[in-house]
Amino acid sequence: MTSSTSRGATVILARALIDGTGTAQLDNPAIVVEGSKITAVGSRTETALPEGPQVKTLEYPEGCLLPGLVDVHTHTIFSAASKNYEEDIERDPDEVLILRAARNANTHIKAGVTTLRDNGARNKVTFNLRKAAEMGLVTTPRLLLCGRPVTVTGGHFWWCNEEADGVDGVRKAVRRLIKDGADHIKIMASGGGTMTTNNRYCAFSTEELRAIVDEAHNRGKLTTAHACATESMRRSLDAGVDMIEHALFVEPDDSYVFDDGIAERIATQGVIISPTVQTGYRARQAMLEKREKGPLTPDQQEALDHAQYKYECQVSAVTRFRSEWGIPIVFGTDAPPHDLDDSRSFGTYPIGLELKLLAEAGMGPLEIINAATGVAAKAVGIGDSVGTLEVGKEADIIVANGDPVGNILSLTDLGMVMKGGLVIN
Repeated sequence: MTSSTSRGATVILARALIDGTGTAQLDNPAIVVEGSKITAVGSRTETALPEGPQVKTLEYPEGCLLPGLVDVHTHTIFSAASKNYEEDIERDPDEVLILRAARNANTHIKAGVTTLRDNGARNKVTFNLRKAAEMGLVTTPRLLLCGRPVTVTGGHFWWCNEEADGVDGVRKAVRRLIKDGADHIKIMASGGGTMTTNNRYCAFSTEELRAIVDEAHNRGKLTTAHACATESMRRSLDAGVDMIEHALFVEPDDSYVFDDGIAERIATQGVIISPTVQTGYRARQAMLEKREKGPLTPDQQEALDHAQYKYECQVSAVTRFRSEWGIPIVFGTDAPPHDLDDSRSFGTYPIGLELKLLAEAGMGPLEIINAATGVAAKAVGIGDSVGTLEVGKEADIIVANGDPVGNILSLTDLGMVMKGGLVIN
């Protein structure tokens, strides 16, 4: 090994490295960071390490180096302690929402998420959060923002204030969002948890969805569709969306029926699936916690049974997407949940839970890591700059204190978080 002299470089040494590209774990690695970039990465004995009084060395003898995590689906403005979305919206002005968003984003980066995709917030709250982060007023992950989701009048997240109807209406909505600074366009293709909607039914027509996707693609923006109803998935595929969130296959009778024809189209069209597996699991956990405090009412028992059914179907769908169709799965927590303690809304809890549930769906440790790093970064359009530990990439690096290959939950016990060459935690 030869050495070089470098001003202000940081050398990171550890027991192992997983680079997020899909290759096997590397033992005794070294990474060199200069400024915000990775300038060298490889075996410690074969990597030219800089020397000099300004070189800083970080050593983690039992640690594993990985790319910073990419959470492709969050909602930073919400509080898990609320009973429903509407409670937050009716109670809290935008000034409160941005403070909560700042706290949630900061909690997430400290837990290893160096890139966060927010999939829906009211007005310009998340755009203003990004301005504050750029000014150094708050520390956040890299923020990929849709701002206000495009929804029909009275549709899911209508209170974010981007309701649009008809082909002309949705085109104008996309143009407004891009003018405001949207990185991607989030489409509410079906109903969801908003009280005026139902996830069994579609929202937009195929023509409206095509107009949204066309307008976004014409401006170089990716699209992702909240699609729970089976028909909403079909229409989203007809429209050419880039990613589908949830992909629940909900039928009008509230059953969950995996559709092989739709799965084949997803695979053929190269659409990414963000399953947010924990949404059903968390709903189940919330009801189980209520049961511990006393007997459930018939309605609560029905809710528990439905949450269990939803969770099992979500896990089964992820398994089939992967094993039968080879469809890429990406990591998204859909943080925060409702009806759970607020301390579990962002950070270690939802990250660990999604990792655990992807494992239950049959994904191996390296596959899960890739889904939360390199695959996710590519899916959201920034794979050229983050998501893997390669020369020339941004130095978004985390150190797991344990062995993620042996125990994927080691990713929730971190010794260091670095974003763009700066140590955050």
